[in-house]
Parts: sequence; C-alpha cells; structure tokens
Amino acid sequence: MRNRQAMQTLLARARTRVEPAEFGLAPRSDPRGRRVAGLTHQHMTILLGWAEHKYGYVERGRLVQIDVELLEPIARILHLSEHEWEALVLYATGAPPAFPLDPRRGNAVPRPWERALRGISDMAYINDVAWDVVAYNSAFTRLFKRRQVPANTMRWMLLHPEARVTLMDWRASWLPLLVPQLRTAVLANPHNRTLARLQADVRRDPEAGPAYASATTEYLQPRAEGARPLLHDELGPGWATMCAGQPFGVPGGRLMIVLFDREERPALEPPMYAPAGGPADPRGPYVTSP
Repeated sequence: MRNRQAMQTLLARARTRVEPAEFGLAPRSDPRGRRVAGLTHQHMTILLGWAEHKYGYVERGRLVQIDVELLEPIARILHLSEHEWEALVLYATGAPPAFPLDPRRGNAVPRPWERALRGISDMAYINDVAWDVVAYNSAFTRLFKRRQVPANTMRWMLLHPEARVTLMDWRASWLPLLVPQLRTAVLANPHNRTLARLQADVRRDPEAGPAYASATTEYLQPRAEGARPLLHDELGPGWATMCAGQPFGVPGGRLMIVLFDREERPALEPPMYAPAGGPADPRGPYVTSP
C-alpha cells in the first residue's frame, strides 16, 4: 500500500545519518549558524546528478509515478538497510521490491534456522537464492544414495543422472515445474554468477535445454498443492509434497519441507482457513505418555 508521507519520513531520517564529508561535501548551516545534520536536498541533487528540485519532489511524493529506478540510487547513497529498502519501495509503489539492494543478501541465512530444521521430523532443508544448500536435517540425507546431499538442489534436479531416477517420471512430473523457477530466479537476480552458470549448463543439456527454452508454464514457485512421484533411497517409491516457505530477511531463500507418502498418492485436500481449530499436534512435542 502506498504511503508517501511514510516514505518522506523514512528518507528524511536516513539523510540525517549520512555525513556530507563522506562524499567530499561541506555541511550546511541553518540561518542561525548551527550545523544541519546529514545530507540536504541540495547534497542529494548533486550526488544524484539530477535537475534542481527533482530530489525534493521525489522525497515529498509529489511525482505521479515513483519507480524503483529512481529509488535505487537514493537508497545506495543513504546506505539504507534491506528492511528500509523494502519499506521505501512499498511506500512509494505499493509493491515490495523485486530485488535486494545487496545481491549477497539472499545468501546469508540467520543461524536460528538451523535449530528450526532440527525440530522438523520430515525431510527439510534451506537453500539460498541460487539453490545452494545452506542447511539440512538428517531426514533429508536419507533420500540420497551414500547420504550425500547435493550442494545445489536445482542443479541436481535438472542435470544429475541420479535425480532423473529419484525424481520419478522426471520429464513429465518434475521438469516442467523446475525450469520456470530457474528462469524466474535468473530474471530477478541478473548478476548472480551461480544462477548464470546453472542457466548456461541447463541450456546445453540435451534434455533439460529444450524444456528450458520452451517453458511457458506460470508455475514460478513450489506449492503444496499436489504430490509428485519420488523414489526414496530407504523407503522406496512414494509421493513427495513440497512445502515451501521463505525465511524473512533472505530474499529468494527457501525453507523446503518434503512430505513423503508411500504407496497411494495422497488425495488433494481442501485448504485451511482462519480461525484455527486447535494445535496441529494436540499432544505437543514435550508431552510424555503417562
């Protein structure tokens, strides 16, 4: 939701934190000779190379349209945090930013997520914006031969010969859902080298390449809306339901919980709505039998 007043407050506050001397500029004094803290509108105009008054129009929200291209150089000059960047774009445009200020932001996962993985009994792992695996639980290792978790799950799923056996019916059930996710990630992160290399390798692959070139499906993220066939190394054939979430503060990162059902494919159940009827685990993890 747009909120130009909140945007103005955020930018004005951020300007006061930046010393003009950082950019070789002299501080300004008010009419009483007192030093004005931080960068002024005039400083911003000089640093941005914009026409006079344009920065003021942007900060006060007086332009009809304020897009991300206008906001990005402002955010970098003011050293906005990722949280401030997200808020700035949301206030100005009504939608969250499509990319983080720091391209490395999608690679760093806060340590408490590792503890969260330990509390999940189903297969679970966390990967970064480029599908490099950051952390996983022991249940996930049992899916693979020799218990070796791949370094990059998307590279494994699209290119590794073993994956085309583990991901049963790979061409029809998995490939059409994987390539759009990679295409979307590459578009959203054009400077990510891991994604660029993966895209190049997929394009050269005789089986994945044609699918990548012709992908038209709008399936952009994994959803827990259907099970796909999976050959578990210990449990044998079954069905995998992919439950995906994003750790806040890790743009593009994913928490993946893989629910595995043996024998018959699980039926598609109706979605849940608020209010909740009670805890999903009525006894709770810490209750012992009498």
